[in-house]
Amino acid sequence: MMSLTEKILFLAFGLLIIIFIAVGYLNKTDALKLLKDKYEAALAGDNREEAIAAGQAYYRSLRGGELTVEDERMIFRDVAHLPEQESPEDPEI
Repeated sequence: MMSLTEKILFLAFGLLIIIFIAVGYLNKTDALKLLKDKYEAALAGDNREEAIAAGQAYYRSLRGGELTVEDERMIFRDVAHLPEQESPEDPEI
């Protein structure tokens, strides 16, 4: 049979584990929210490449590091309204 001290220590250890799990979950949720906010801000801007990169970072975070074909489609659908970056053309002489 466990003594009162052992029970208290066991309970304290269990609470510490729960706290660590909760903090880890909250940190992951905060990081995901930051990535989503950055993506939405990039979509509101006018830099297509920045928006695509932000979208890829956001969806990678959602999927554990890998983008799906549907993620890529969603990103390109989201950035369709943004202007294409003009590539520097060779001047004709």
